[in-house]
Amino acid sequence: MDKHIIVIGFMGTGKSTVGEILAEKLACSWLDTDTEVERISEKKISHLFDEGGEAHFRLWEKKVLKQVLEQAPGVITTGGGIVLDPENVSWIRSHGWVVALDASEEELVRRLATDQSRPLLRGGAQQWVRDLKRERQGVYDFADLFLDTTESSPEEIVVKIIQRWKEIAGGSGI
Repeated sequence: MDKHIIVIGFMGTGKSTVGEILAEKLACSWLDTDTEVERISEKKISHLFDEGGEAHFRLWEKKVLKQVLEQAPGVITTGGGIVLDPENVSWIRSHGWVVALDASEEELVRRLATDQSRPLLRGGAQQWVRDLKRERQGVYDFADLFLDTTESSPEEIVVKIIQRWKEIAGGSGI
């Protein structure tokens, strides 16, 4: 691989699950920016939010993104809001082939409704998903490939990513 495969998208679309399976199938490394933020900061994301709000977390996220993009090409999965920073988008575009995952509002609510580990979900998933999806409309549009995960298993999504990647790269590894 000459470039990273970077998986972006809204929270709950399956980025981390898909990324892990994709890296396994491609026999390459996989890094998740949220996991790396927690590892490097030695704090849970919820604690970073409690310390300094979303802005504090986004600074950590940006620092980690830059670090993981400098590593050998592999699969990188990101937090859903990483694309809110134009500099992050620029780095992502220049260092990778970008896959955006999405799902219907109803499916996202189903997946996220009981997840208390996500700081942005405090206060109820249904209204939050609806509002944030509208607010973030268009922020993932720079991706090279768009896939809806609503009615597909992670394994099916991985097959689609690999098929498209091989078509574009001619099997040479982008």
